[in-house]
Amino acid sequence: MQSFDFFVAAERHFTQMVENLQSSVTKESHLNILEHDLLEESRKLARLRLQGHIDLRGLGDVGDVVISAEQVKLNHRRKMSRSLYTVFGKISINRIGYCRPRHHNRFPLDASLNLPLGSFSYELQQMLVKEVIKGSFEESMLTIEPLTGVRIGKRQALEIVKQCADDFDSFYQQQFLITKPDLVQRLPIMVLTTDGKGVVMLPSSLREGTRKRQLDTNHKLKHRLSKGEKRNRKRMVKNASIYFIERFVRQPNEIIDDLLRKKVMQKRPRPVGKRIWASVEKDSSEVISELFDEAQRRDSLQSKEWVVLVDGQKHQLKEIKKMAKKRQIELVVILDIIHVIEYLWDAAHWFFDESSQSGEDWVSTKLLEVLNSNGKKVAGSIRMSAAKRNLSERPKKTAETCASYLTNNKQYLDYKTYLLQGYPIGTGVIEGTCRYLIKDRMDITGARWSIDGAEAILKLRSIAKSNDFEEYWNFHLTQEFERNYVSKYHALDQVFSALSS
Repeated sequence: MQSFDFFVAAERHFTQMVENLQSSVTKESHLNILEHDLLEESRKLARLRLQGHIDLRGLGDVGDVVISAEQVKLNHRRKMSRSLYTVFGKISINRIGYCRPRHHNRFPLDASLNLPLGSFSYELQQMLVKEVIKGSFEESMLTIEPLTGVRIGKRQALEIVKQCADDFDSFYQQQFLITKPDLVQRLPIMVLTTDGKGVVMLPSSLREGTRKRQLDTNHKLKHRLSKGEKRNRKRMVKNASIYFIERFVRQPNEIIDDLLRKKVMQKRPRPVGKRIWASVEKDSSEVISELFDEAQRRDSLQSKEWVVLVDGQKHQLKEIKKMAKKRQIELVVILDIIHVIEYLWDAAHWFFDESSQSGEDWVSTKLLEVLNSNGKKVAGSIRMSAAKRNLSERPKKTAETCASYLTNNKQYLDYKTYLLQGYPIGTGVIEGTCRYLIKDRMDITGARWSIDGAEAILKLRSIAKSNDFEEYWNFHLTQEFERNYVSKYHALDQVFSALSS
């Protein structure tokens, strides 16, 4: 049989498409109808061409025997078929399987095509993953089915997503590679940040203490959670970010002008080589350890200045210091200025009317003092103001919380020095990570997550946001080929030689 014969059905279908477009009925059709019909017919044409190519590849006959990785001779030959859903629709694959009793089949044709073990092609899986990490599973299915003609169930989609995330850790444990090595080499600062955000989980996926508190909660309403009842539905997602950046020397008053929009600050340097990731399964200690692992892969000689931006959370600080001491790494730890501003505003709302200009002026004045490395002095003045105003218990407590935040973190408030050194003082990158990785996808209405489902989505969103998706996908396919085929044959290259002869 000549190779052209395998594509007769595709050529016949193409001819039929052209005839239909030339018909008198079609000439009266509206454009939207033409587009709809042509898209469906074009998908069928592509599927027939793909089927023809698969048939052209033959049955994968490599002789009488195939030797498995365990060096067992598989000498029983059987012709078997399997179906595979592709981006063009369903195709059939006929091939020879080599087997013997109590041993798994080996299919050389499957190996030569690097077919997935499941029912959906890798290209279709990639399309699914790209959709699922953007929106809900239901919305993803509604997008994919009209484009491919393939319907994927939610349970199937979840399993595919989890499998596609399997190589996340091994991918990032490779030697660090960057698309702009010369630029990274000259950048003096490497910034590390970490934070957390709660995500609503299925009851079975909550941590033990949270689950017990949930069970002990007496609900006021039958079909709706009232105020205070939602807090025992969440599990903390820990996220981390790392990047390189140029120095950006500023003065404290420039920060104030920028915040008040009085003056446009000079163009900020952009993060380079940024990687972000998050985990609902691992605790904060593990994520911080991973953050330091990544940092050491990037700067093994510690030639950069390591700047760690924190929000003042005690456990976070303890783990960061512990990790730095263990690895003998010098750090510059900086308290995020955005958190400082939020605490100042909380206090201001009790000293002044919420929308008053006096409150904004007070925050600006206190912030300027903090930026001039006078945080301890600001804490004292806040306590003094609270005492003079004879505030009630709640406002007094808020003012004390702000003052305590400044005094407890005084060693990380030397902003005047940080600005002169050109260090970043705000955690905009990690705050954006919280929003993008977690809130925008995990916090959609009605979502309730299992640990493994949430972890897979977080990993794949992390890869996409770090601009590593294409490289990761190629790595994943290579790992799949290794797992499914290379590791199952004694000498796969010899099998492929027999196929091509």
